[in-house]
Amino acid sequence: MLFQICLIILFLTTICALQLNFYTSVGQVRQEISVQDGYFQTYFSDQEYNAIVPGTIDFPGQKIIEQDLYNSNEELRNTDIYIRLNKYENNQALKAKLIDPYSLLIKYNSSRYIYVSRDQIEFNTDPLMDGMILSVRLDNPTITKTNMTYLTRGLWWTPRYEVSVIDDQSATLRALADINNEHKRIYEITNSQLITGSVPLTSTSIRAPASMDTQRVEYMAGAMSDTSSSISFKADSTNFGSYSYNITREFYLLPKSIKTFPFLSVMISFNYTLETTIYLSTGTNSGLFQRTFIIRPSEFLPAGTITFYLVTTGNDPDVKFNIISVITATRQTPTYGQDLNVNVTISNRKDKQIVSVKLTINSGYSNTTLIIRNRSSSNIKINQDSNNKSILIIRAIIKANQSEICAFSLKQSN
Repeated sequence: MLFQICLIILFLTTICALQLNFYTSVGQVRQEISVQDGYFQTYFSDQEYNAIVPGTIDFPGQKIIEQDLYNSNEELRNTDIYIRLNKYENNQALKAKLIDPYSLLIKYNSSRYIYVSRDQIEFNTDPLMDGMILSVRLDNPTITKTNMTYLTRGLWWTPRYEVSVIDDQSATLRALADINNEHKRIYEITNSQLITGSVPLTSTSIRAPASMDTQRVEYMAGAMSDTSSSISFKADSTNFGSYSYNITREFYLLPKSIKTFPFLSVMISFNYTLETTIYLSTGTNSGLFQRTFIIRPSEFLPAGTITFYLVTTGNDPDVKFNIISVITATRQTPTYGQDLNVNVTISNRKDKQIVSVKLTINSGYSNTTLIIRNRSSSNIKINQDSNNKSILIIRAIIKANQSEICAFSLKQSN
């Protein structure tokens, strides 16, 4: 050990002011540490230390003479304690000395040694057992404060979005930032950023959060109303493809909690297409189209989940397709195949809205030749997939209360 420690030092308090930057996989802690004669110590609980990404503890701008990282139990070696020899009786606590903080060998009555259990030991102060202590000697003995930084798992943020659909052509978007704390400590955060994008982190900085047996969800007072956001409306800076958003207020991050802020003020253009895929068979087939929404924001949005409100996201009952397929010839040699005449009708029963549709037809034959016989207008088109000849794609723009028709023939073989 680099330094001889005689007394248990008062370490970091439970609530500690710091700067915490949140990535989508880890958190970056930047904490101000008090320094005396170029020397300081800091304590990490077992959970905090195991969450730190190896090799990321740093002291920007400082030169280190020596550094020691060791189990906090070492501070309890030869410490004065009190013991109760019979833990099941309310007998008087005896003064003793903790000889070995790992095996819990103690000495009492000046000459007698005994092994005890933890619940038999009493301390005058918090013993801070089973954690890690970082002791550092800096090159500059005159400074009184320095910054310590490191990356830690169990702290991260995720964006999510809520889209409220007003009608078929307009919607509003609300962006929310969920800040996750899987640690058992509370953080008093004075400065913070949310960072997303292509962030060049170390290879070991993969999020591996512990399971959350209990989860507390805390929403900022007024955060869900129309009050001003606590997060900058636009990305404050970009670097190597990353985007950062400043949190403009101090806040507490409770243990095992998720704090949610609204962020970004974004205009969106909203529309949707109607799509479906079917397998071609002889006879008559009909069906509906599935809504596929297209949202174009006015600026970059970090990737996140999206939830729709006040809209049916399933099939559109007003837009239908009808397919009539008739076999005109069958071939047995040199390979089996058949010829078909196909008529496709797509109807739009909406009173005012023009719709855009995409109908994908799988003919089931690897060798398919398409012959277009008739189209009702230039608003409906049919093409073959260039990479898979069995796939036919019909696209159409259909006015309100109208239909578009496409007729074609297929020569198919395996």
